[in-house]
Amino acid sequence: MRNLPALLILLLLSACARPLTPAERSFAATIHGDTIDTAPIRISKGALIGNVIHTRPPRPALTCRERIRSPEIGEIRISTAAFVLFNRMFAAERVYRDDYLPGYPERMSMARGMFIAHELTHVWQWQNRAVTGYHPLRAAAEHSPGGDPYLFEIGDERGFLDFGYEQQGGIVEEFVCCRALDPGGQRTSRLHALLQPHFPMLERRSAVPRDGISLPWDGAETRGICS
Repeated sequence: MRNLPALLILLLLSACARPLTPAERSFAATIHGDTIDTAPIRISKGALIGNVIHTRPPRPALTCRERIRSPEIGEIRISTAAFVLFNRMFAAERVYRDDYLPGYPERMSMARGMFIAHELTHVWQWQNRAVTGYHPLRAAAEHSPGGDPYLFEIGDERGFLDFGYEQQGGIVEEFVCCRALDPGGQRTSRLHALLQPHFPMLERRSAVPRDGISLPWDGAETRGICS
């Protein structure tokens, strides 16, 4: 029961949690559709996880998720941005927003859209645990010192649920990026085919026009980014 004190702290923090905004619910519907119940979901500000620093190797700039950011060099020091416990998302203060998608569907911050899509996928995993086998402690166990549980390859014959829980969140992130920037790309098609059996209402194209999407790095080359 070593994790009990931390879990109790997180539960206490949930008292000041907010529900999803209409824009966030609308965005989730384009991904998870009716396979997720957004009504009980709450987002809490200021989770203590933001104080925990760890390192990982630099990620190769091979995916849409990484190519829209400036290249990473050397060992990367990061702190945990969010943690999902059942239907609650605990966001570190530095990444918390009252609305991650203001102006949606006319405009969207790609970084924030990918972030909320990833975390809502963990809620989906919990709500569909009879199929996914998900538990927050199992997801936490994927994190090891110096490792990166978010990296994945989709070139094999594995189904979506054959990937780790963090990888599943990463795959959803990647699809959000690809469908927005390169909807006709080959990788976009592969990601859609991988996800669609579990998200039957998954929309193939982003509702946000390309000129309404802001990227975290001005130097990103997006032409054919997922082709």
